[in-house]
Amino acid sequence: MADRFAIAQVAPHPLEDANDVGRFAAEVSRELAGRGHRVLLLAPSRSPKLVRESRKLIRAARDRPETLFDPNGDVRVLGVGELLFASRRKGVNPAPPVDIARTIEQVLTVAPLDFVHVHEPWAPSASSVALRHSRALNVGSFHHPVERVLSTQVARRFVELFFGRLDARTASYEATAELLNRYFPAKYQLLRPGVALQERVTRPGPLRIAYSDREERAALRLFLRALRRLPEDLEWEAVVYSKTGIPTLRSSLRHRVHVVDDESEAFAGADVVVAASLGQDTAPGVLMRALEAGAVPLAARVPVYEE
Repeated sequence: MADRFAIAQVAPHPLEDANDVGRFAAEVSRELAGRGHRVLLLAPSRSPKLVRESRKLIRAARDRPETLFDPNGDVRVLGVGELLFASRRKGVNPAPPVDIARTIEQVLTVAPLDFVHVHEPWAPSASSVALRHSRALNVGSFHHPVERVLSTQVARRFVELFFGRLDARTASYEATAELLNRYFPAKYQLLRPGVALQERVTRPGPLRIAYSDREERAALRLFLRALRRLPEDLEWEAVVYSKTGIPTLRSSLRHRVHVVDDESEAFAGADVVVAASLGQDTAPGVLMRALEAGAVPLAARVPVYEE
């Protein structure tokens, strides 16, 4: 076997969005590059500049495919196109436009790849496009333990044929592997996300409670109801990461609850991080980030959180 492989990692969500799948793909890419492999990270982007530069590089690589890879051995990040909006349901992106599919096909045609590693290759997505056009060995990684009704019931036979292109399958959690095995029986190797421990940020002030609005909306409402039940004479504050805002707060909470649009800012200096999902739309990566930040995770009793 070769000592060094050429590997493409493909993530379905925009590079700039806070999500577990993109973070996992980026960290795996860095680890592989650190071991000497040549790695491309392909994903949609919300940056027109990155998309333009990526497509310029891809066109230039038609005559010199090796130039697609970073000359210094780092991960080459390619923005394959823009996703300008997302579904109201968290973690679900619209079908990738034709230009994204064409760009991914160009990369996989030009680059001399040994492996294509697709994350959450459910159609329609950038990952499913990559799986369709790949000419290398294919690895599929599945992360969230959420049933996708369209794939598991409506188009199950088609998805089974499509997943037949996978040479290996991994799952981030046992709950994910168990769900997949119900509908698409196969061997799913457990590949858990890692935790990069960070130096604890100490800061003066009251107890800080953090929440990331990456679960279903009912979980956010549950979190806010729980805050209202805390004794008013306790010193605490809450920081909520949300891109869409939060419901109107009672007067007793308005001076204690702050909303930010950067998840790292919400977790910085947090003492407690809450995950309150009812099991409909879990975000186990929130608990991983809590552990990294040195905060106490307070989680609902759903299987993937307990795991």
